[in-house]
Amino acid sequence: MNNKFFPSNFLFILIMITGTLFSLSSSHWLTMWMGLEINLMGFLPLMNIKGKTLEAEAAMKYFIIQSMSSSVLIITSVLMYNINMSWYSMFTNNIFSNMIILSLVLKLGGAPLHFWVPSIAKQMSWSILFMMLTWQKLAPLLMLSLVNSNLMTIMMISIMSTIVGSIMALNQTNIQLIMTYSSISHLGWMLSMISINSSLSMIYFFNYVMISMPLMNMLSSNLGNHLFMLTQKTKVNNMISISLILSLGGLPPLLGFMSKLIILISLIEMKLVMLTMLMFVGTLISLYFYLNMSLMLMIKSYKNLNTTYPSKLYNPIISFNLLGSFIIYPLIIMFIKYAMTIFYKP
Repeated sequence: MNNKFFPSNFLFILIMITGTLFSLSSSHWLTMWMGLEINLMGFLPLMNIKGKTLEAEAAMKYFIIQSMSSSVLIITSVLMYNINMSWYSMFTNNIFSNMIILSLVLKLGGAPLHFWVPSIAKQMSWSILFMMLTWQKLAPLLMLSLVNSNLMTIMMISIMSTIVGSIMALNQTNIQLIMTYSSISHLGWMLSMISINSSLSMIYFFNYVMISMPLMNMLSSNLGNHLFMLTQKTKVNNMISISLILSLGGLPPLLGFMSKLIILISLIEMKLVMLTMLMFVGTLISLYFYLNMSLMLMIKSYKNLNTTYPSKLYNPIISFNLLGSFIIYPLIIMFIKYAMTIFYKP
C-alpha cells in the first residue's frame, strides 16, 4: 500500500468513522466496546499507508496498546454486569469504575499512561498523526463522560496530563513530538470537565480540532519536522502560523484562550481553586515552547517574508480562529448559562 490514494483507503476511513459513530450512538458498554474495535481495525491499515518499516512498527505498538486497554475495558464491563445485572453505566463499585477510567485513559494517551504516544507519533505522517490526536479521542472521551463516579481519579489524571505534557515538550526539537505532548496537555483540560459538564469538554475538543487542522497542514507542507526549519524561508504566511500557534497556547483574544477561559470560569464557580491553579501552571509552562516556536518564525530577515495567502480551504477556519472570540463565544456562554434555566422551568 505505497500509494496514499489506494482505493481501499477510502474503505478503511469509512470503517474507522463507522466504529466511532457506533460507540457515540450507544449507551451500552458492550456495543461501545465493539465500536472501539471496529474503529481500531479501520485505523491500523491507515497507519501503514506508505508501507515503511517504521510505520509498521508504530502500527504494531498502537495495536498492542489499544488491545490491552480494550481487554481491560471488556473484562471490567463483564465483572460489572455480574454485580449489577446491567450493561449500562451503573457504577456501584469504585474498583471497577477506576479500572474503566484507567483503560480509557490508556486508550486516550493521558498521563501517567502516555508512554506509548511519543514513540508512535514520530514514526507516522502528519495526516495520520492528526487523526490519532483528534478523531481517535472522540469515542473514549464520550465513554469517560458516562463514568459518574471517582471524580478525584479523573481530576488527578487531568492535572498530571496538563503538567507532564507541558514539561515533556520543553526539551523537544521534533515538531511532531511537540504537537503530541501539546495534545496530552490539552487532553488534561478536556478531562477536567468531562464528568462535570461534558458539553464544555466537547466545545474545547472542537476548538482544538479547528486550530490544529490548518496548523498541522502548514507544518507538514511548508515548515518541516524540526524546530530549526522554522527559521528557513517558506512560501507560507508566517503571521497566520504564529496566530495558530499562539491560539493553541491560549493567548487572548484568540480561540484557544476562550476555550480555556470557559473551563476556568466553570472550575472556579465549583470552588475547585487548587485544580484551577495547577492547570493554569501547566498552561504557563506550555506557553514557553509555543512562544519559542513563534519567535523562530518571526526572526527571519525582511527578504524572507512572503506575502502569500493561505489556501482558500482554510480561510473560514483561520477567520474563526481569529474572530471566534468576539462572535461565537458570547453566544455559546449565553446558551450554557441560560438555556437550562429557560428549557427546564417548572
